[in-house]
Amino acid sequence: MNRLEKNQKWNDTDYDIPKFSYKSAFLITLVTFFATALTNYFSNGNKICILLALSFSLSLTTAYSRYFIDTKRGMGKDFLKTFLLLFLACAVVLYFVQF
Repeated sequence: MNRLEKNQKWNDTDYDIPKFSYKSAFLITLVTFFATALTNYFSNGNKICILLALSFSLSLTTAYSRYFIDTKRGMGKDFLKTFLLLFLACAVVLYFVQF
């Protein structure tokens, strides 16, 4: 049986994978790029400032997109948990990456 014959949309999956809309992806990319560029400009290339700005902007916009744009769940414990976990994960990964 063809996958499309099961009354599924072309982008549906068999798993409950959270998806981002184009609006969310554009917001995450744009805010993260500009926050990092502005931090790089104003901090004269200080790597710790860039690391914190990149981690903060990426985690905040991802959590915002997930809980306010895509699902309309709003502020709550899960929003803060997502923000903090993404911030820590991004900061740890970027700390070990030479940039």
